[in-house]
Amino acid sequence: MDADDRELLQRIQQGDGESFGTLFDRTRSWLLSSVIRPRVGPSDAEDVLSETYRTALDGIAAFEWRGIGLLHWLAAIARRKALEKLRSRAREASLEEIPSLLALPDDEPTREAEMIAASIRRETAQRVGATLGSLHPRYAEALKLRLLEGKSRAECATALGVTTPTFDVLLFRASKAFARCWRGE
Repeated sequence: MDADDRELLQRIQQGDGESFGTLFDRTRSWLLSSVIRPRVGPSDAEDVLSETYRTALDGIAAFEWRGIGLLHWLAAIARRKALEKLRSRAREASLEEIPSLLALPDDEPTREAEMIAASIRRETAQRVGATLGSLHPRYAEALKLRLLEGKSRAECATALGVTTPTFDVLLFRASKAFARCWRGE
């Protein structure tokens, strides 16, 4: 495939949609079987593949030929998208595991039920604060900026003096450390 990658790339960058289709046909099976399915399984493979090609299409205009084939570039995108899917799955699973701490005992909130809910919120806030306090300060800061203050990934990265991808890794590690401390491990 490398022999005519450069020519194919030029046609795609000139807006030839059929050439992108050719690239898709040449790489789809290999990406699915060798890169994506082994990482995310068959249920999410097509979604990850779709995201891979969407990202490739968005970025192909800026792609500069350096002698590395398009397949390697697509594989790198696919690995990143598979990792994003796995992280997303992990976040969803951890949120589903948390019981509704604020569920009121009856359909009609009573003064007592509201007091119980307020007490649970205070206790939860204290436990979150204590757990954050037990983490490495950089991890705690990353979690506070992103989750408590709701800042964007780029804003968090700037505040911590790192790149956005580095912040993503930092946040991932901080989340894992928080989960371990929360569970008392």
